[in-house]
Amino acid sequence: MRALLWIRSVYDELMLQENFWWICPNRCRIDSLKSKPAALIWRPTPYGCLKFNVCGIANKDRAGCGGVLRDKEGVVRALFSGSVVANDTDLAEIRAIKVALEAFLAMNWKLNDSLFIEIGSIVVFYWCANKSMRPWSLQAIFADIEREFFRWQKRMETIWLFLGDCKYKS
Repeated sequence: MRALLWIRSVYDELMLQENFWWICPNRCRIDSLKSKPAALIWRPTPYGCLKFNVCGIANKDRAGCGGVLRDKEGVVRALFSGSVVANDTDLAEIRAIKVALEAFLAMNWKLNDSLFIEIGSIVVFYWCANKSMRPWSLQAIFADIEREFFRWQKRMETIWLFLGDCKYKS
């Protein structure tokens, strides 16, 4: 329900049929113009994958982030939320990715699977996928995230960063 409400609040122009959300989330969208394809379509992660959904948000005086880790069966295994130091939503989203990586490493799971991290910011997605697009002021944070990726690669097959249908393999 929280995801449905979040989608409705973030994407004002996106019309959803709530009754389809519970049965088949990737078919709940109402297309007012059939000829215009959707740029981003939410799809659930394939069954059997480990997935971390993360989100960062900021307003004038406060910022926070949160995340949910689901195991191969879709059962929630970890949650985090709290305030972060950030002056905009993109920085809060980056900090959410960093916290998710640190939380997963702290669990010390021994896996030979891929981990999917789903984010909501196309700007942050492109910053992660393309080093030349990253702001100079955020280089230290990205260096920390890349260190976490390298530490993870000893335990994981692959780490994927997702935004809608876009994906980036670390």
